[in-house]
Amino acid sequence: MPHYEVQSGDTLSAIARDHQVSIAALRAENPRIKDADHIEAGWTLSIPPSSSGALAMPEPKTAGQPTSSECAAKACRTEYADIIHEMGAGDEAWCLALPDAAAEELYREIEEMDALMAEFRAAQNKAQDPGSDQPSPERQWMIKAAEKGVIQPDSDDQEEQEPDKVSPIRSRIAAIDEQIRWFDDYDTDYIWSAISADDEKREEILTTARNRRLAMLRKQREALQAQLEETDTNRGVRGQGVQSRDFDPRRSNRVEAGIIEIMVFSRPGRWHYVRKGVYRRILASYASIRYVRKTRAMADMLSNKSATARELIGKIRDDLKTDAAKSPIGNIEVKFAEAKEDFYLLGKEHSKLTWNSSKGEAPSENQFQVGAEAQLMRFVMQASAGVNNFDLSTGEIDIGTRASASMALLEAEAKLAEVFVPDEAGWDCRFTFRNRNGELSDLAFGAFRLSGDITLNCFVGGRAGGEASARLSTGAATFLLSDQKRIKPDPNAGLSVSGNAFAGAEAGGAVSGKFSWVHPDEQFNTNANWQELLKIEAGATVAAGVGAGMDFELELRGGELHLSCSGRLVFGPGASGNFGTKVDVNAGWALCKAVMGVLRDLDYSYIENIQEDVFRRWYQSLYLSLVAEARAAATLINAPFLVFQNALAGRNSLREEAFTLAKKIRENRLSEVLESDQGSLTIYDLPPETLGMLCHTLVETFIDTWEEEQEKALIYIFSHVSTWRKFFEVLQHMTADGSKCDAMQSLEKICAILDDGLSKGDNQLSRFHHWINHELGSNPSDSPSRELAWLPSVAPKDWNRIRQKLTAYNTKYGGPISLA
Repeated sequence: MPHYEVQSGDTLSAIARDHQVSIAALRAENPRIKDADHIEAGWTLSIPPSSSGALAMPEPKTAGQPTSSECAAKACRTEYADIIHEMGAGDEAWCLALPDAAAEELYREIEEMDALMAEFRAAQNKAQDPGSDQPSPERQWMIKAAEKGVIQPDSDDQEEQEPDKVSPIRSRIAAIDEQIRWFDDYDTDYIWSAISADDEKREEILTTARNRRLAMLRKQREALQAQLEETDTNRGVRGQGVQSRDFDPRRSNRVEAGIIEIMVFSRPGRWHYVRKGVYRRILASYASIRYVRKTRAMADMLSNKSATARELIGKIRDDLKTDAAKSPIGNIEVKFAEAKEDFYLLGKEHSKLTWNSSKGEAPSENQFQVGAEAQLMRFVMQASAGVNNFDLSTGEIDIGTRASASMALLEAEAKLAEVFVPDEAGWDCRFTFRNRNGELSDLAFGAFRLSGDITLNCFVGGRAGGEASARLSTGAATFLLSDQKRIKPDPNAGLSVSGNAFAGAEAGGAVSGKFSWVHPDEQFNTNANWQELLKIEAGATVAAGVGAGMDFELELRGGELHLSCSGRLVFGPGASGNFGTKVDVNAGWALCKAVMGVLRDLDYSYIENIQEDVFRRWYQSLYLSLVAEARAAATLINAPFLVFQNALAGRNSLREEAFTLAKKIRENRLSEVLESDQGSLTIYDLPPETLGMLCHTLVETFIDTWEEEQEKALIYIFSHVSTWRKFFEVLQHMTADGSKCDAMQSLEKICAILDDGLSKGDNQLSRFHHWINHELGSNPSDSPSRELAWLPSVAPKDWNRIRQKLTAYNTKYGGPISLA
């Protein structure tokens, strides 16, 4: 028995044809062939003997061969079962008449593709288990479709690899470790040295307080460590990008990938899809397939909207019978299945048509697209939308959300109007921060969502005046097929979109609309107060990078607030690409309020998403609003940058600012400054930089004036610091502009102005020490203390003693300190 070694590019049908054997005989002789569409280069196949049943064209008729009449008498006859039309076929081979066996193979292929389309819809509806190491349902479908030769994905591997991030629990452990180190080294001799001559008693007080604090912290650490080991959440968070290794690299060596759109006359009313490889094999395997030319009579029938599929089949049957009578091959028995219903089949299938592209629109003339790109898009859109007939004006498309779309699938276009991506609840807004060990971590706080219009089509460069551009692309189809999406700023459309599972995929659509944020307390409310941040529209987006591992960044450009976003904020985890745009002028306060909430939840870790210039403007604006007589914080933060600069340059003296601040605190008017229609802040939400500036103003002026109201204001501010970390950060920013300084030096300055009880019983310093050791929480979830940081002096302060301490401070650190 002869053998044949499979070469790269071979197909089973071609091998069978070359050796004049049937595919079935070839498979029977070679059990390793499990799938007629799957053979591999290097296989050695046994070739069975050629049989009379081999599918080959007959030899030319010569003398001695039977005539057509003799052939008829001997039942030399081919039976035809169906007619198909291949989308884009020319008039000379306008449709094909299929014999029984070929039709049965084609029906099986259509059913397999229908099942694959149904699996596509199911994959889109199936949620992925976040803890699973398996590919997403969409990617599993892509791998299967690639193996079957429907598509040929090829990752371009351009997706950003997100850095490893530790869990929030590990970040809390790092914060507690920092506190343990601080209290281990906490030296309070400078506070207590003059309070009591009894060193033993002083040491007992200090050791007891410190040990109690350390025991509390270590107990909290043990509980967190147990949680960490139980949940095993210390894993890197990475987008699941499509990798080329997910797909069989030999796919292109086996069979040509792609689909062909056909119309089956016995099954009118919709398009059907078959794989290119399978379709080409069927055509090569059955020499008796007849090509039917489109006659004038057929063209007239197609132009008649009252004509039906049954009538068209009847016309073709008659023409085939007429041709058969003239054929030298033999008689042809036409046994087409009857059309199941009267249905207008094709229309002017390759010319301009008129139809309603969406509800409420007047009919318009549209160009029917027949190219491979348009066919692929119709296949994907029907798979996604579940459309199973020619009424394709509406459906649901999955683009990260399932949304109703008005579709013109003859043109290969879909429009989704007023959709929410991913849904009305939005994507979690991930703030990226560095914990106390310098490790990256994430905190979800509120949500972002896109609401607007999305148009998908296969026209390169879009359309003008209802006409398609000259060139088509597979951009929209690959966008819908890809389990992860890519975005890019587009000056003509806002954002363009493509699929990132196909190397070099072109833009397949455009996105426009608005981008909004909601506070976590309202995220899942029906009437949530979504704050519009920016508009995505033509001319409004620019190229912008986002730091590794981040979803967004806020920065100042030319004094204006800009938001740079990653593709994940539009189409979810794994999406790639970035864009930037100017933040709406009234959205600054909403963003500021969100960031202050995140900082409080993170206990003032460093947030990577916010550029330093942005944050500096915010915390200084909050300070300026609190120390000015009539200025709302939201108004200044939303104001143009020049207004802020003028306010900063035109500050009053420290004494005037301290007087105004103390008065507002005394009259309980701070909330008025921090209120807005877009939401309000409280003193608990103010960042350490703002509080540090306020404390600096009060301490410096108190030293000059000894104003009791200023001391009360200072007590008020410190008493609203709820965690140890925030207390330390406030001390670290006790400067005129909120910049960093030595925290311990700031602490010593505060201690210097407090009564220490040396000459009387009113010991403010002892109370302050107790508050540091016992009242400050160790993490943001602790309830704020109800105790004051220290109490105002009942008796007049011992000014001589305070002057002594200030003189000692000045000697130690230098710098001008008034001792009036």
